[in-house]
Amino acid sequence: MVQIAINKALKIDVPKYDKKKFEDAVEYALTLTTKHSGFYTLLREKFAEAGVVFVILPNLPGSGINGATKRLGRSVMLMVNDRRLYSDTFWFTLFHEIGHIMNGDYGISFEEEHDNHESRADKYAEDKLIPPDEYASFLKNNHFDESAIREFASSIERDPGIVLGRLQNDKKVAFSNNALSKALRHKYWVNGDGSYCPKI
Repeated sequence: MVQIAINKALKIDVPKYDKKKFEDAVEYALTLTTKHSGFYTLLREKFAEAGVVFVILPNLPGSGINGATKRLGRSVMLMVNDRRLYSDTFWFTLFHEIGHIMNGDYGISFEEEHDNHESRADKYAEDKLIPPDEYASFLKNNHFDESAIREFASSIERDPGIVLGRLQNDKKVAFSNNALSKALRHKYWVNGDGSYCPKI
């Protein structure tokens, strides 16, 4: 899977990787979490301006790979697969891989891998997607119904599904709460060109 991504990335001409421009592109990416249509093209173009080739590939069953990053000469490849097509898991996986690039620890992210590099990338994704101080204040209220989640998500300008996913991961809301999942999580599907769209 990674070799396929590398082959695709090598065909795309981008300028030399520029960390400052990529940091700006990452901030821009955060503004797109509530835009459930057309964001892939916007991300791909903005990342490319910073020398980062963004590749989405179909999942290979049994591979256990969520994503990968690699230096390719002057540029950088960032790959995620379509294994998890809900908005919260997509954005977390994307920012996890961004974390690897920012930390300079390129490689493959495997499911259930928990070394220091993976933990640092997880922390980067958590804190970028949901500012830690605001999240800590939200948790103090200990009130996590649909209205409260939507209100908090709006206050930090994030998709409410991302907030729900974090609450579930932190065991504040049960994964079995289907009513909240149905109300707040967006399902994506992949077009033939590898772009994400809302699932109708």
